[in-house]
Amino acid sequence: MRDVVVVGAGPAGIHAAFLLAQAGLDVVLCEAQSRIGERAICSGVVGDEAFARFDLPKRPILADVRCIQAISPGGRTLEHCTEAPLAQVIDKGEFNRALAERAIAAGVDVQLGCCVNSLGVEKHSVAINFQSAEAGPARLRAQVAIITTGVNGSLSRALGLARPRQFLRALQTELTLPPNGHGTATRVYVGQDVAPGAFAWDIPLGNGKRRVGLMTEQNPEPYFTKLLQRIAPHTDLATLRIDRKGIAQAPVGRAVGERVVAAGEAAGHIKTTTGGGIYYGMLSAELVAEVVTRAFRTRSFSSQTLGEFERYWRSAFGNELMVGYFARKLAGHFTDRQIDGFFEVVRATDLLVRLNGRLKFDWHHRALLATLRALLTLPGGIGTS
Repeated sequence: MRDVVVVGAGPAGIHAAFLLAQAGLDVVLCEAQSRIGERAICSGVVGDEAFARFDLPKRPILADVRCIQAISPGGRTLEHCTEAPLAQVIDKGEFNRALAERAIAAGVDVQLGCCVNSLGVEKHSVAINFQSAEAGPARLRAQVAIITTGVNGSLSRALGLARPRQFLRALQTELTLPPNGHGTATRVYVGQDVAPGAFAWDIPLGNGKRRVGLMTEQNPEPYFTKLLQRIAPHTDLATLRIDRKGIAQAPVGRAVGERVVAAGEAAGHIKTTTGGGIYYGMLSAELVAEVVTRAFRTRSFSSQTLGEFERYWRSAFGNELMVGYFARKLAGHFTDRQIDGFFEVVRATDLLVRLNGRLKFDWHHRALLATLRALLTLPGGIGTS
C-alpha cells in the first residue's frame, strides 16, 4: 500500500509528487512513456513569475521574451516590450526531466513505462491497474490517486470527474531560418484566415531557430500550411516534424471524488486565453498537494475532505479561466475587418499604455475586463470606421 499514486509525469504531476514527498508521504509517479518529457508538445513560453514562485530549473531555458508583437489580418501591429524579461522560452522535454530529477531527490518513486489502464476506488484504497513495460500487467494500491494525465482524459471520464467545455486543436514545428527583420520579438498572428477562434505564433529560440505553431477551433491543417508558407515559403513541409495536440478549455464538473483528484490539464486548469498549461498546472499541483497532505493528517480521504481543492482552485484562478474563455470566444466571432478596427482603436487611444499596470503574463482577467470597458465607451463600437 502506497500513500499516493500520481498518474502522469507532466509538470503538474511531477510538481505534485515532489511536494507530497517533501511532506513525508510515500509517493509513486506513474508515467506511460519510457522517458520523461518524450514528445512533450508545448510552445514552451513560461512567465518569469512562474520561475520565481515555483523555483523552476533554469537549465532548460533557450531564450527570453522581452517583446511581443501582435499582427492583425491587415498587417497592423501592436507591440508590448519591456526591459526585463516577460517570460522564458524553454525546452519542454528538458524542463520535465529537470523537474523529475528534483522529485526523485525528494524521494518520489518514478515508474517509467507504466501505462495505467484503469483505476478503481475501493473502501480503504484506490486500486491502479497498469501495464508495465518490464513486467506486463500489474496492480498497485494507494490511499489516494491524483490524475495528471494532461489532455488524455480517459481516467477522468471513467471516474466521472471534470471534463473540458471545449478542445482547441494545435499544431507546431521548429524551423531554422535566416533573420526575418523583426529581431527577437515573439510574433502573434490573429484573424479568421489565420487561426479562427484563437491565434498563431512565431517564437525565436536563438541561433536562427524558431518555434512556429497555431491553435484553432477548426481543422488546423490548412491554416498551418498557410502559416508556414507565410513565414518560411521555401520550406519543404514533408521534412518537418509537426507535433499535434488538443488543448482543454475551461472545466465542467468537479475535479474531486472519493480518494481521487484530477489536477493540471486533466482538470482543465489551463490558461483559456493562450492555451498555456505550465503556470496553472503547477499552481493546481501546489493546491492539490496542500489538500492531500492535510487529508493524511486527519486520515480522511472522502470527496468532502478532498473537495477543499475545488474551493482553492476556483478562488485562486477560477475567474481567470472563465473570463479568458468567454473573451476568447467573443473575439473568435470578430471579422477580420473588426480585428483591424480593434488594432486601430488600441493604437489611437494608447490603450496598451493605459493598461500597463494590469498587463501580467499569467493573469489576464483584469486587463481583459478593462479592455472591454474601454471599448464599450467608444462611439460606434469596434471596426465601424
